[in-house]
Amino acid sequence: MLNEKHFTGHWWIVLLLLLLMLIDGSLASVLAQWIMRPNFMGTPQLTLLGLIMITLFVPEEKYITWIAAIIGLLFDTFYTGILGVNALLFPLVIYTIRQIRPYIPRMPVFVGMVYIIGLLLYGIANYIMNRFIGFGTGNVVMLIANHLGPGLTVNLALFVIVYGPLHRLLDNLAEE
Repeated sequence: MLNEKHFTGHWWIVLLLLLLMLIDGSLASVLAQWIMRPNFMGTPQLTLLGLIMITLFVPEEKYITWIAAIIGLLFDTFYTGILGVNALLFPLVIYTIRQIRPYIPRMPVFVGMVYIIGLLLYGIANYIMNRFIGFGTGNVVMLIANHLGPGLTVNLALFVIVYGPLHRLLDNLAEE
């Protein structure tokens, strides 16, 4: 207990999440003609992937819920225009992942499954919140067919591409 080292890489975590948030917007813009059509809305969620992987691989980051709320507010400001939705949903997903973190092996297959759970939780909660504030009008079938399915497809492809480098980066941060 005396030699316990405190995590000091908070600013690196914030910078990483800001970079992932900007890559989210860039990917959505560049790939929009292929992944964002009326019947196929595969929105990239690298920010959510970053939050989930930080929660799993950097357990010493005790401020991740607050960071998630701030990143969610910035995400709302930049991309959605409805302040508060992601500022509430990102910390909700992180809180849920923190509760199950002790039971999750840190292997790619299990991290991918946790990412799928996080994406589904986020997508359903986002649908409910948008319906609650009167912004969403689609039904549950449209949510599953047009948003959740394509979103999972796009984000699992991104997970396969990004997992290795992001895992190495977070391992290096956690060791510092």
